[in-house]
Amino acid sequence: MNELFEKYIKTERMMFKYARGKSVRSGREFHVYNEIIYFIWGKAEFISENIHIDIQPGTLFMIPKETYHQVLIKEEPDNYFRCLINFHDFPEISRFMEVIPNIQMILPSDSDVDYLFKKLIDNISTPNADKILNAVLVLLLNEITQKNSVCTAETIQNALIRNAIDYINNHIDEKITISRIAKECMISPSSLSHIFKEEMNIPLHKFIMKKRLINAYHKIQSGEKATVAAAESGFNDYSGFYKQYKKMFNVTPSEKITDFSKE
Repeated sequence: MNELFEKYIKTERMMFKYARGKSVRSGREFHVYNEIIYFIWGKAEFISENIHIDIQPGTLFMIPKETYHQVLIKEEPDNYFRCLINFHDFPEISRFMEVIPNIQMILPSDSDVDYLFKKLIDNISTPNADKILNAVLVLLLNEITQKNSVCTAETIQNALIRNAIDYINNHIDEKITISRIAKECMISPSSLSHIFKEEMNIPLHKFIMKKRLINAYHKIQSGEKATVAAAESGFNDYSGFYKQYKKMFNVTPSEKITDFSKE
């Protein structure tokens, strides 16, 4: 087996990772920062709220914060190479994020994207790595927005799954049940749950719970008490909410997520 590795550039508002092998941060289908994934090599499958495809080497995904996504490795993990850029919103990139509402995909053979990631890999250990990362992120976001008309992938996901997710997103402040979602989708609850798990690689009830946790997170950040935010997001048992919140965000409801290591 070849050597596995994870190499980083970290700043307060962004992080670059160049890695080989399975991620040690599994189970993070949602997170409160934005992410760019650049798939270098291997056999893998990308699943999100609007995309479900096999990934080709050289594919780039831009994933806005709080959007469900997974990369499933389909062969030996040590053959899986990728780059990630995680970043919070900050003023210099606000103009880009305003026009990237959904997951964006750039297909292989983009020499500009290849060059930018090679620049990051080559400068991981240099004194100016943080400044290079900042500059590369702005250039990448510019590339993504310039190619916006050809790389948006809104119809690749199963139509039934899209309808179910749209209903969840539009009614997250209500008492959502699988039976109600199934009725809206004109399918039985058991069939919907089965198809959702097969397509999304996550049980429907777990997906709903994580969406509720994201909703509660927003309410807490805007100043609501955690008990109120939990109740308004569909949690009847605060102790259960507290446990799930800490598991998902690695902080308690009274703490703020201040860096990427928290997740």
